[in-house]
Amino acid sequence: MADSADRAALIDLQRLLLPPALPAIGCTEAAAHYRAHNDALRLGGDWYDLIDRDDNRVVSVVGDVVGHGVRQISVMGQLRAASNALARSLAGPAEMLRVLDTFAADVPGAEYASAAVLMLDGTTTASIASAGHPPLLHVRAHGGHALIEGGRGPLLTIPGRRESATFEYEIDDIFVQYTDGLVDRRDRSVDEILREIAAFVADAAAEPCAAIAAGVIDRFGGDADDDVVVVVLRPRNHRSPDYLLQPQLAPISTFG
Repeated sequence: MADSADRAALIDLQRLLLPPALPAIGCTEAAAHYRAHNDALRLGGDWYDLIDRDDNRVVSVVGDVVGHGVRQISVMGQLRAASNALARSLAGPAEMLRVLDTFAADVPGAEYASAAVLMLDGTTTASIASAGHPPLLHVRAHGGHALIEGGRGPLLTIPGRRESATFEYEIDDIFVQYTDGLVDRRDRSVDEILREIAAFVADAAAEPCAAIAAGVIDRFGGDADDDVVVVVLRPRNHRSPDYLLQPQLAPISTFG
């Protein structure tokens, strides 16, 4: 009974430190799904966030703190709050990670955390930077997929270059960000799992992002030995002063 109560308390703490909902963004459909590990002692520090900037850019952040337990959940909360603030004002993903490096160096337990920052500019250009995080999965609306390897650098607090990479996308393409719990398996390669996820997402492309995120978690995260975060984004139209943004499905953030 005590273990069950402790786990419930840790899950409640995670809920408080993660976004209660994602912002409604007229040009981008979005959903997040967090599945906590089933062991009370292995709840970790995965986090995600979605920011709708005043300059019409959309920023999605996913990260993972090393280890499990109350301390890691607390560190996650600090990194998530810092990344949210930085995402609202800095010019690009690399600039954001450089400042987050400095912040993390002053937070005990934040060493070697990973993070990935994706920025959509409201047209069809995206930029990305990663601190030791798995690559973004880009599933194209007209067929095919790519792993976006550009912009990758060392884990937070480790010295190294921080650079953003840019790439092009089309309306209705789907982006999948995730933490390593989704793809780390002892008996299978990461590339093999990501190919299967890409095929699953392509087959489910007619579904809302919330259904796609839940489906990815259910099919590929059920045997995970860690917490898992999946964030699914789909640009629905261009952003411009002359374009009347059409309302999209309400973003959904699911925990459990």
